Amino acid sequence: MTDNRHMGIAGETMFVEDRGQGLPIVLLHGFPLDHRMWKHQTELLAQDYRVITPDLPGMGRSAVPGELMSMERYADEVLALLDRLGVQRAVLGGFSMGGYLAFALLRKAPERFLGLLLANTRAEADTAAGRKGRMQLAAALYEHGAAAARDAMLPKLLAESTRREQPALVEELAGLMGGMPPEGLVQASLAMAFRREAVSLLGELALPTLVVAGEHDAIAPPDEMRAMAERIPGAAFGVIAGAAHLAPLEQPAAFNRLLAPFVAAALSSS
Repeated sequence: MTDNRHMGIAGETMFVEDRGQGLPIVLLHGFPLDHRMWKHQTELLAQDYRVITPDLPGMGRSAVPGELMSMERYADEVLALLDRLGVQRAVLGGFSMGGYLAFALLRKAPERFLGLLLANTRAEADTAAGRKGRMQLAAALYEHGAAAARDAMLPKLLAESTRREQPALVEELAGLMGGMPPEGLVQASLAMAFRREAVSLLGELALPTLVVAGEHDAIAPPDEMRAMAERIPGAAFGVIAGAAHLAPLEQPAAFNRLLAPFVAAALSSS
């Protein structure tokens, strides 16, 4: 059963795909993407669980915020969404920007989450050079529209083998990214640029955690993700062979082989 809903939150409209029944799993997408990046994970998990995949404000089918966003404000909107959906506790997953948002959620409401997936993400704040790059991208988005994010990000997201062997995926992603609201991407760029570091949070995490890296990921390299996992008490760590940054879409079967037993274990221990 698929239930697509528009949820009004804080005066904005937030689109969410809400599929399946049972214990809830919330999956947060990356930049410049939307809930569709989780399609393979949703298809699998919705057979046994309730899978909630929102479009973050200003991306996908969600309205562009009228005020400047921050990771904390994204987190407030996700928590408000969960309240509207009647979800008190859930497994939380975040990919890339969604991982930054997951850290913000865990600062605000750690009691609401039963397990944590961190996929292709980092705990460090941006460097000065990283912030400058995001601000330059924000300016380019105003000048050239969503194509600026598509052209900047698509080559970084996929492994060379993925681009060669999965041309349909490359085309799908190009269309998805090119259709994003430019100003929503500006908001996300600035929120990421000025996000808080989460390294100091890692040792305090007290929930089952799975950290997943891509073998060829230059944005969140596997060695750095392994080091992050080692700072989280009891965290499991895995590397997806043949994937770069967009591991859940590049190698979904391998990704799901790590994710499914983790979710089952996290929810069974709740």
